[in-house]
Amino acid sequence: MKIKSTLFILFISISGVAFSQQKITWKNVVDIYAKEFRLTEKNPTSKINTKTMSLEDIANKKVSIRGYFLDLDPNGEWYILSKNPFATCFFCGKAGPETVLQLLDFKNTKKKFKSDDLVEVTGVFNTIYDLEDKVSFVLEKVSIKRINK
Repeated sequence: MKIKSTLFILFISISGVAFSQQKITWKNVVDIYAKEFRLTEKNPTSKINTKTMSLEDIANKKVSIRGYFLDLDPNGEWYILSKNPFATCFFCGKAGPETVLQLLDFKNTKKKFKSDDLVEVTGVFNTIYDLEDKVSFVLEKVSIKRINK
């Protein structure tokens, strides 16, 4: 009986690690952007707070974050998670690129989610660079659930 209990506890411990995701906040994303990209671009010798989360902590890892779902493409091919609702999002000039996460390969089947729905998104955190070497944060292998307001 003791062996079964030990094996059960071990199984629960391992499965919790294997299937869990790290919860992050928009403050984490903003801090990572400032630490990894903005500060080094403007002043390479500026001091960086080593206590804040780094890109290395979450790159290529499954994370979960809350935000506003934005449908930016009339053809339903481009979706973003934003720190702010559409009226004050990055594209409207009220915030920077660190306040949005592009949802790669996400299909909004049956128009389940609409712009400004408050959602929790789980996916693999990554970065992409455009032709001008500007960085964007993305989530891959996305799943979304609506949060009741």
